[in-house]
Amino acid sequence: MEVNYQLAADDYLRAIKASRNRNAFFRWLYRLCLGIVILAFGIGAALFTIDPHSRALRNLAPLYVVLILWIVWFYGAPYLSARSQFRGSPSANTPITLIAADEGLHFRSRQTDSKVAWSAYVNWTEEKTIFALFPHPKIFIVIPKRVFSAEQLVEFRELLRQKVKQK
Repeated sequence: MEVNYQLAADDYLRAIKASRNRNAFFRWLYRLCLGIVILAFGIGAALFTIDPHSRALRNLAPLYVVLILWIVWFYGAPYLSARSQFRGSPSANTPITLIAADEGLHFRSRQTDSKVAWSAYVNWTEEKTIFALFPHPKIFIVIPKRVFSAEQLVEFRELLRQKVKQK
């Protein structure tokens, strides 16, 4: 099967989020941290309601600053990283031809011509708009789903299931 595509910054963003969500430990850690943030802000709101000029509320101000910075970092970092990866990769801005076969994947663009065997991939994940293939647990290759026809999408997904073991 052969498809042609050009990546977008949003494809990188989706892959970063998919990479983040594929590990159950980090999904639960995120939920726990979010619960602590909500609890801390709830306590602060209750203290403010009881006594707006409370000294305890002023003592908690540095904690709230740290929590706000954490929220901004946690939600903003993927956007900044995706934009940086997209802008920093010359091959992201050029058309790419992908040939998927039983032997592996063949990527062609103006900058590259590479054949990668299926055994080089340690994992893969599927998100609503992309596939992310992992040659290393922290490195991914983005393939947007929009480039596949309905039949090709089913065929590619089955190829991934057979050739790359999901963890």
